[in-house]
Amino acid sequence: MTGCQGIPRPRGWFRALFVVPVLLLAGLAASSASSAPSAPPQSVTLQLKWKHQFQFAGYYAAAEKGYYREAGLDVKIVEAQAGRDAVDVVLAGEAEYAVGTSDLLLRRARGQKVVVLGVVFQHSAQVLLVRRGPGLENVHELAGKRVMLEPGEAELLAYLRREGVPPERFTTVPHSFDVAALIEGKVDALSAYSTDESYLLERAGVDVMVFTPRAAGIDFYGDNLFTTEAEVEAHIDRNFDFRRQRG
Repeated sequence: MTGCQGIPRPRGWFRALFVVPVLLLAGLAASSASSAPSAPPQSVTLQLKWKHQFQFAGYYAAAEKGYYREAGLDVKIVEAQAGRDAVDVVLAGEAEYAVGTSDLLLRRARGQKVVVLGVVFQHSAQVLLVRRGPGLENVHELAGKRVMLEPGEAELLAYLRREGVPPERFTTVPHSFDVAALIEGKVDALSAYSTDESYLLERAGVDVMVFTPRAAGIDFYGDNLFTTEAEVEAHIDRNFDFRRQRG
């Protein structure tokens, strides 16, 4: 992982965020795999960072094929709601697990006890999709424009800062989780996943440019499955079972 403006360099908390919980969970593999659940299924909630999409296929498959049930889990999968941050949902106790972004690094550095259990993408698919038009041919021309962003967009904000376009130089619009805002010209750019929205916009005949933080050397994992330290400490077997069954 390369460093980026606005994201602290990894220190002891980085190891606590990723390495320690994974090692603890891995240590339970043999005992958990060999013991069938005898108690009623434990109800847990998974908060997604986006609307229902194929990027979460592993979780859907585990639920639909009964893998969670076999592991003693009754999993409710909840899609994102406008204006709500998945990290805040988990910290508030409204979900045991969630899918998050690189913002987890900042949250951990600020003392919020979030813990990453696993990642789906080796490289984040987070990008900015910009509608091509007069006076908007590169990322620097987003100054003065309307940019629709999801909560916790640390890597995109760091990318824009590095390119000389900090938040005070553009108008931030709350994300609607719908590409219609860009199609209808209500915004000039939106945060998106390179795997999803670019295809929808291509089908709609909208000419867009794709700007990625990786172009500025900002590279992080994507779709990070996380929970809290309290959840790991109180239900370490459940954490292992959930992580193991996610596809």
